[in-house]
Amino acid sequence: MSLQPIQVFEIPTRVVGETEEALARAGNDGYELFVLWTGHVHGTTFEVLRTYVPTQNSYRLESGLCVRVEGKELHLLNQWLYNEKQILGVQVHTHPKKAFHSDTDDTYPIVTELGGLSIVVPFFCREGLWSRETVVYRLTEGGWTEIPVSDTGRLLRAVS
Repeated sequence: MSLQPIQVFEIPTRVVGETEEALARAGNDGYELFVLWTGHVHGTTFEVLRTYVPTQNSYRLESGLCVRVEGKELHLLNQWLYNEKQILGVQVHTHPKKAFHSDTDDTYPIVTELGGLSIVVPFFCREGLWSRETVVYRLTEGGWTEIPVSDTGRLLRAVS
């Protein structure tokens, strides 16, 4: 299923809180973390229902920080998605400083459906998920494309 027709991703405040807590906890230990958002498609809306934190390995390398989710865990994620009748729509992760999509982020995403989102949060989420410096990317046929800040308010909608 392509997520290209999706015009709005609805995100419950509960999901935002769970995501911020997980990202900040890993950041307090000096590590990056991936949090995944799963849900359902209703017309042109992706309704986020759950946070999913896969088992992952975080590394401190000379070149920087890195997170890896192994193939076995990705298989478990796919089984979970099938059993829950949900799809993966958004990946969220942190960087210790500035938010950007690194070459590793571009090459090894967890979200692989066209139209899916990748949200990168700066400063280990110390300023919250929706920091002024958080960046949002959308997967297009040409690769990951940064969404202008002026458009993120229409694309991402908080719901209670």
